[in-house]
Amino acid sequence: NPRFAVWFKDRTNGLTTYGGYRVVRPLVVPDGQWTVLDFNFAYNPPCAYSTFTTCPLSPPENRLPVAIEAGLKELPSAKGY
Repeated sequence: NPRFAVWFKDRTNGLTTYGGYRVVRPLVVPDGQWTVLDFNFAYNPPCAYSTFTTCPLSPPENRLPVAIEAGLKELPSAKGY
């Protein structure tokens, strides 16, 4: 099943999750149907783990004014590479 990536920031970034953003990959649905974002599957982008990767910024419309506590939290390797 095809998926697409949604990059998002929320109030947990830099506190309990990676400071940049996280990613969730919902299924592509037919026109007119709702897309469900299951934040339990949110994960860190590659740039959270290596200085040798680059990551784009999440778009302003994907910066949420709430804390999304679900999904992957910050791992020790996110700061130490």
